[in-house]
Amino acid sequence: MRGDLIRAAVISDTHGLLRPEVEKVISTCDVVIHGGDFSDQMLYHRLNTRQPLYAVRGNNDNGWAKGLPLVRRFSLAGVRFIMAHDRADIPRDLKEEQVVLFGHSHKYYQQIEGGRLWLNPGSCGYKRFTLPLSMAVMTLRDGEHQVEPIWLDEEYGKSREDAERKAVEDEGERDRLFLIAKIMRFMKKGAKISWVADNLEVEPAFVGLVYQIVAACPGADARLILEALVGGRTAGG
Repeated sequence: MRGDLIRAAVISDTHGLLRPEVEKVISTCDVVIHGGDFSDQMLYHRLNTRQPLYAVRGNNDNGWAKGLPLVRRFSLAGVRFIMAHDRADIPRDLKEEQVVLFGHSHKYYQQIEGGRLWLNPGSCGYKRFTLPLSMAVMTLRDGEHQVEPIWLDEEYGKSREDAERKAVEDEGERDRLFLIAKIMRFMKKGAKISWVADNLEVEPAFVGLVYQIVAACPGADARLILEALVGGRTAGG
């Protein structure tokens, strides 16, 4: 029997700031993974009272954070992780870990090294110099994983005109992706179509289509479901 699909919000270096757009992404996820430098105890508790939180201590997490580990190993949906705030603190004796997470540099990094995924989600707190604000969402299931980078300042590396035009084009699609992800979470919990439609204030027919696509292709993510809806077909068709 295949296990449940888990969506994990991967963030780091928030430095006391939890942006609304970051909260919006987190609301579509089942767990939060934080690579350290909360820099604020209230922000830590704010994240820890929602979804399950997996975290390590950063170099700016002092006093209140002494109970947080510097290096943490954990598993989610059969995927084995190891995490430290600074990449330099990752042990050399990596065992069966499939994903290595770190932060500190505020710079997004995603690379397969030695058969493992090395991932730094960047910073989604205060902007550092010209580095873009970013985070990631990981989709985990049965020991396999996929990563989606989330860029929080679309204008990075583009002209203002390009950024404004792309923002207009992407706004509707992003809202639909978040809506589909929420519907998928409710479906996972066994909610009825009518209940989901009432709570999200959307047409029952739309919710029903999402349910139908997920049933036909359990491994589909929100983007694949949106493509199936736009294409007028199910993910398994």
